[in-house]
Amino acid sequence: MEYVVFKLNGENYTIPLEKIKEILVYSQVIITELFAEEAWIRGLINLRGEVIPIVDLRALFHISDTSISDNTVIIVTRTEEDKLIGIIVDNIESILDLDRQTIVSAPDMGVSIDPKYIDGLIKLNDEQMTILLNIDTVLKIEETA
Repeated sequence: MEYVVFKLNGENYTIPLEKIKEILVYSQVIITELFAEEAWIRGLINLRGEVIPIVDLRALFHISDTSISDNTVIIVTRTEEDKLIGIIVDNIESILDLDRQTIVSAPDMGVSIDPKYIDGLIKLNDEQMTILLNIDTVLKIEETA
């Protein structure tokens, strides 16, 4: 199975490639801002006639640095309910082709985000690991709000 590795404030995160519809360059997208209570809801985009909400994962995960750079992208993901939601991430690192057996359980402590969002950890090399997100849990916007 293939996975996309991306960065949030210097930390590696991963989601299955099958959950991704497309990747957009942030600077080339017009986001209609919403005056939402939640700071992690950035607004809406019109993607070929489809209105898609945009979520800033850095704000959702309480990462203090939510600045935008030239490498910032929006990953348009498809939820379990077949809805499209865009997530803002710092940059795309790589695409991995991994066997599901390489995924290990995440410890209950020592991770920077709520454990309910984590499906496991993947060892990238001898020094780096990446957090495998349960993107369906992350994008249950009603429950997150």
